[in-house]
Amino acid sequence: MNSEQDNLCPICGTGQLRPQQIDYTITLDDGNKVTTPNLQVEICDHCGEIAIPAKSSTLIDKTIAEQTEQLSPQELEHIRDGLNVDQTEMSEILGLGGKTYHRWEKGNQVPSRSMGYYLRILAEFPEVFEWLRARTWRKQNRIVVRPTNSDLLEMFPDLPPTFNESGYVNIRSTLPSLALLVK
Repeated sequence: MNSEQDNLCPICGTGQLRPQQIDYTITLDDGNKVTTPNLQVEICDHCGEIAIPAKSSTLIDKTIAEQTEQLSPQELEHIRDGLNVDQTEMSEILGLGGKTYHRWEKGNQVPSRSMGYYLRILAEFPEVFEWLRARTWRKQNRIVVRPTNSDLLEMFPDLPPTFNESGYVNIRSTLPSLALLVK
C-alpha cells in the first residue's frame, strides 16, 4: 500500500495527489482544443495541480492524433510499403531530412496535418508518387515560354505592333511597362 509520502504533490509539497476521472482539455499550438473524456488523473487536494499518469498521457496523444487526423506509425509504414520504398528513399522523395520518415514510423515525431493529407494522396494515387519520384518537372522547360507574335496580337488587338529588324514584335515601344521582346 502507498504511503502518504508517495502521493505527496511534487508542486506544492503539502497536498496529497488523489485519483479522479475528468474530461481533460488541451489547447493545441493552432488554437484548437482537444478533449479526452473520462481521463484518469491525480489532483492535489491542496493546490489543485493535475498529475497525468503515463497511461493517461498515451490516451491524450491518441485522442489528439484522432481529432487532428494524424497518421499512426503503422499507417505511415503501410503507405511506404505500398509505394515500395524504404524509409530513407521515402524521405528523399518527399524532400525531407534523411531520417525524418524513420522518426515518423518510430513515433518519435509526427508529420504535420498537411503532410498527412499529402501522404494520403500519394498512397491513393501512386502514379503521382512515381511522378514525384522521377522528378518529372526537371525534364520540362522551367523557363516560361514567351508568347509568339500571334499570341501578342491576340492579347493586345487594339495596339499596333512594331517590328524590329529581326522580325521581333516590340511591345515595349507600344506598352513601355511590359518590356517584352518576342519573335
